[in-house]
Amino acid sequence: MAATAVMTALTGCGGGDSAGTTGERATTTARAAEAVAKDELTVNAVQGDVRSAAAAAGIGRLGFADTSRGGTPCRVIGFLRTADEPKPEAMDSVSAVLKARGWGQMEQIPAEDTDQAWHLVKNGWGMFLSAGEVPDGAGIVFDASGEACGVPMPPKPAASDIAPPEPPVLP
Repeated sequence: MAATAVMTALTGCGGGDSAGTTGERATTTARAAEAVAKDELTVNAVQGDVRSAAAAAGIGRLGFADTSRGGTPCRVIGFLRTADEPKPEAMDSVSAVLKARGWGQMEQIPAEDTDQAWHLVKNGWGMFLSAGEVPDGAGIVFDASGEACGVPMPPKPAASDIAPPEPPVLP
């Protein structure tokens, strides 16, 4: 009886190739996770795209806002500060580099102060790119955010912690 139990344990419940099937499932799951990770855009990768685009503009000084404390770990805000409003040629260089780095679906959007504003998309991220007057001068603003970026998202509040919306007050 003990020998039968040991044989059953060693052969995976009476023989068959269950170990091979389990291994195949594990490999398939690992490949799927790896494909998601390759497609996932990290904050560092987005900052690299912004740095390359800013360098192509050939003007100004690039800086990034610290978004880590704002509860949005998948966000990059970059400011390329310039002395004057960036020329269309600088924006052409910026957009060419971003396109080459995979930012597609470039769509011009209306903006109040300038006609130099676009929305771009890459791997689940969206970026608003605009040029014109910014606080403390002029420049180009890169504002990107995404759903997944390789860091854990902050937990969502429990449904009981969310206050119901207040009804509108009519005059």
